Amino acid sequence: MKTSSLTIFILYLILIVSTAFAQKASVQIFPEIKRQVIKSIGGNYCQANYSQHAADAIGDETLKQFRPTHVRVALPMRLRNANFEDYRGVNYTKQPLVVEVLDELKRMKNEFGVVNFTISVWDVPDELIADPTKKAQRVIKSEAYDEVIQMLTDFFLKAKNEYGVEIDQFSFNESDGGYQIIFSPEATIAFVKKAGLKFEEAGLKTKFLLADTAQTKGTVEFATRIMADPSIWKFLGPLSFHCWWSENIPDNEFERIAGFGKAWNKEVWCAELGFDAMAWQIKDMNKSYDYALRFAKISHRMIKYAEVEVSLYWTWQNNYAIMSADLQEKYPSYFVTRHQVDFMNTGTQIVHSISSDPEIMAISGIRADGSRILQLINMKKTAVTAEVSGFESQNIDATSTTESSNWEIQKNIAKTKNGKVELLLKSESVNTFVFN
Repeated sequence: MKTSSLTIFILYLILIVSTAFAQKASVQIFPEIKRQVIKSIGGNYCQANYSQHAADAIGDETLKQFRPTHVRVALPMRLRNANFEDYRGVNYTKQPLVVEVLDELKRMKNEFGVVNFTISVWDVPDELIADPTKKAQRVIKSEAYDEVIQMLTDFFLKAKNEYGVEIDQFSFNESDGGYQIIFSPEATIAFVKKAGLKFEEAGLKTKFLLADTAQTKGTVEFATRIMADPSIWKFLGPLSFHCWWSENIPDNEFERIAGFGKAWNKEVWCAELGFDAMAWQIKDMNKSYDYALRFAKISHRMIKYAEVEVSLYWTWQNNYAIMSADLQEKYPSYFVTRHQVDFMNTGTQIVHSISSDPEIMAISGIRADGSRILQLINMKKTAVTAEVSGFESQNIDATSTTESSNWEIQKNIAKTKNGKVELLLKSESVNTFVFN
């Protein structure tokens, strides 16, 4: 063989070997190391904050298909095109949009089996704000606390007594960031102290979400300062955060939230699950596969590292929608959502798993029926073979989502041998394997 030909041959072999090496990964599952148990994969139903109606077609469809046990619903307290004096006091709960919210809560419970309700408020009337000229960073006047609390109490009592729905949790949306209303930790303590006593006296079980922050970073610090006053502890429910602006932060920022939850014996909730709070500025971004893949990644990190027990996706209505308004087209993010709703929902015990490649993201769990679940996200632009150990099965089923195939189901694709199995992952794919 000529020298030049030998050189080309050697380079070719090196290329084959290096490519083969790059396309393999190992995933180990440790069923004995238990993490959190998933309580619910639920959604946000917040159209009353953005439109003149509480319900829409997408919301109806997701309630039918996903049957969430936990939901978060917006309560409009600053009503559009209305004078506050016209709906102040006892007139508030008689307003058409407020009545729509009450009707929707009742329907969610009676028709779709929702068992846990969170109500959030984005804004309040100008008359209750210290500087009503502000569009953001709006501070509720301390002397107006009683009136705001009475409006909430009236709504919660009407929901309970006339509509048969008890409100489990309440929050002012992202009050650490102040995109409308802002509360310092000290102001939060003062408000919760008053409101908690009022709710208790009224016979309401409603607790406050602890923190309900706008993003992952800063959640632990904000929640810690709120917990400084033991007198309000009995009024506080789950530790809650939103995961916007969190794509590029390290995993240990999520792990800090999990640690805080354990330290204070609090469930950890992600009350708005999404990755880009500004996505609405990019036309049709939510229809793209890139959006879906990024959405899959943030969902994975919430469950794996923050050890979230309740995830409330943003949103299951016509806002960052996962399907078209006429229901005719389901976007890739719809199918990514189904990987969680169908396979990782209520009662799933998350167990520890590790991947040799950070671009092959692995999470595993044992469902209430005993079946074992492994979800693998391949972020690479090439196919990968994953060697998996830790789950035994003679019958493994697969469901995959790729840019070219939204929902590919394959039955009995493989079985373990000597405790291991090789699973093929297509490029940039979301995969759920069921070890029956």
